[in-house]
Amino acid sequence: MNSSRKQLGHHLVVDLTPMIDVVFQLIIFFMLTSHLGDLRRTEIDLPRQPGQEQKDGQDAAMIIDIDQSGNYFVESVMVDLNEIYRVAAAGIAKEDVSSSFDVLIRPDRFAPAEYLDRLLNKLAGVGVSHWKLGTRTGGG
Repeated sequence: MNSSRKQLGHHLVVDLTPMIDVVFQLIIFFMLTSHLGDLRRTEIDLPRQPGQEQKDGQDAAMIIDIDQSGNYFVESVMVDLNEIYRVAAAGIAKEDVSSSFDVLIRPDRFAPAEYLDRLLNKLAGVGVSHWKLGTRTGGG
């Protein structure tokens, strides 16, 4: 009986080292994955125009980049206009009636306007009614 009383007075020691390791692993994971969206983006020299402040691609269902040679990119993968048409048509088919299929177009400032015009005609043909043009703040 006397020995059971001694065990009740015993203090429990909790080792927090594994929990600290897990917290550091989670911090590293979130720091690395928070920048993966930026890695999939094509380097584009955007036109410099004043516009509405908005984080790049915040509400866009699809982001299309046009480089200065007139090539089209979706998530850093070069695609042609027919592929963009198919992806946009599939996206519109998945959207419900209350929401719209918004597209963000990021043309290089030196890209000929004819490539932007071709893209907009193709998107209009599939039923895209809302699109935004990506610009950079500043003159020049």
